[in-house]
Amino acid sequence: MSGNNHNEKGKLKTEKISDSTIRRLSIYFRTLNRMEKQDIKRTTSMELAEIEGISPVMVRKDLSFFGTFGCRGVGYDVQSLKMELAKILGLSRGWGLVIIGGGRFRNVLINSQILKENNLVIKKVFETDPELVKNSDDQVKVFPMDQLEAQINPAEDHIAIIALPPPEVQAVIDRLGKIGMKAVLYMASRSVKAPDNMVVMNQDISIKLGMMTYKVLEKTG
Repeated sequence: MSGNNHNEKGKLKTEKISDSTIRRLSIYFRTLNRMEKQDIKRTTSMELAEIEGISPVMVRKDLSFFGTFGCRGVGYDVQSLKMELAKILGLSRGWGLVIIGGGRFRNVLINSQILKENNLVIKKVFETDPELVKNSDDQVKVFPMDQLEAQINPAEDHIAIIALPPPEVQAVIDRLGKIGMKAVLYMASRSVKAPDNMVVMNQDISIKLGMMTYKVLEKTG
């Protein structure tokens, strides 16, 4: 793989990158991770495109925003390209995650191998139900919601995942914004007002389910 021209010019260019491009880069990273586990050494834009249902031209265009990767006629070194994408996506460094709510679902996230592989580490959980306020293990501490401000340290707790009923989400985001939380992913079917100092994204399962049921009807008639 040839060197990556990820210089100052490249950094300025990334400011204009679309969300859809970043989403595809995450998909490429996931695919390269699988390839590396299968001991595949090299790949091409054609192979990446076929696996994920994306055109080879789109793959090459997405990568070109961030530098020059691979060699014409030879393709990409899987491990090297994966490492470069990890740097671009911020996955080459560690991120502290905080789970707020979620009940027993928190155990799925805590034990997620994908999170661990992407340097996303869950160390704190906050619950509204007193019955759920107990430690899962030595690594993950569980606190009541009224200790949110006292226990979160934005220097090491970077991202919050909120899994609370929709009416409760905005108030929690406001509290997190005041203590300097950098980013929030919330799972609720409503819009929220994001503090200026925070990146806020929504994962609405109802939208995904609507897409899924449409595709089922499309296939079955």
